Amino acid sequence: MRYLWLSLALLVCALVAPAADPAPKKNEWYLAVGHGGHRMLSRDGKAWEKHASWGEPKHDQNDLNVAANFKGAFYAGGGYFSGRLTATRDGEKWSDGVLPASSPIFGLEVLDSVLYAVDLRGAVFKTVDGEKWELVARAEMPSKTHWIRGTAQGNGLIVGSGDFGPVTVFDPKTGKIAVTQMAGQVDKNPGIRRVAFGNGVFVVGGQSGLLAVSKDGKDWTNNATNADRGDVSCVEFTGTEFLVTFPKGSLRSKDGKMWTKVEGTVPRQVRRVNGWLYGYGSPSKFSRSQDGERWDAIPNEKEWQAKAYTFGVLAGGEPPNVPQPPKK
Repeated sequence: MRYLWLSLALLVCALVAPAADPAPKKNEWYLAVGHGGHRMLSRDGKAWEKHASWGEPKHDQNDLNVAANFKGAFYAGGGYFSGRLTATRDGEKWSDGVLPASSPIFGLEVLDSVLYAVDLRGAVFKTVDGEKWELVARAEMPSKTHWIRGTAQGNGLIVGSGDFGPVTVFDPKTGKIAVTQMAGQVDKNPGIRRVAFGNGVFVVGGQSGLLAVSKDGKDWTNNATNADRGDVSCVEFTGTEFLVTFPKGSLRSKDGKMWTKVEGTVPRQVRRVNGWLYGYGSPSKFSRSQDGERWDAIPNEKEWQAKAYTFGVLAGGEPPNVPQPPKK
């Protein structure tokens, strides 16, 4: 009988114990990028290695804003004067270049085996091999300071949102960009992560509590401000619901229309990669969560910044030959 009880106890412990992280497959890596050209890789999403940078974190041409995995390589985009692009196939050797006729890159999205880049002024570029890039379309913005600060893809579309409230939607099938001016957006920086896709819809956040919903990036529901909420800091999809953060508190929603208060503390900035939510409330203090409720600290010994993340397989070998800047 004693052995029976021992067996039952061990079975219960196994059932209630938290599941361990699955072992990474061969050549699968996480990538985190940030200001100063900071790049660091991880096999498990917790311990970081292969650190590389171009300089100290500050707002300049070394900024890296976004990252993506495409055909066995990592790509990171950013810049200040122009659209800087860097890429690697092994996490150690990186190419470095600039997309011709581009402004800083704030979107990298993979759709139907094509990698698209969206820049600050809403222009869209594409590549099928990671090396030869072409301009697809340019957005007709309401003004020269209506800028895109982040993108999301879904329903076969790429939607961007940014300063002073423009929302762009690019349809790869037509090669056209439509622009919508969102209600009540009169300031520059209500938040750096303003759009997310999940459960079949896009959600855009902004100044004075704007939280609007659309399936196609053109027709928006709840396109109105709600000053009681405050300015939106971040919009992200957790895999099951939308999570929105503010300077004080956060909200959650399945459909982007009905919102409920989140009990507990959520990091101001949240990014989702490979089923995990990564958060930071200061430039170099990171945590991650699977459900948006329990957040565990992540070691960051070098105290590097991480503005964006991606995950995928690295094929190994020399880096892709990204476009080079014009010679002076």
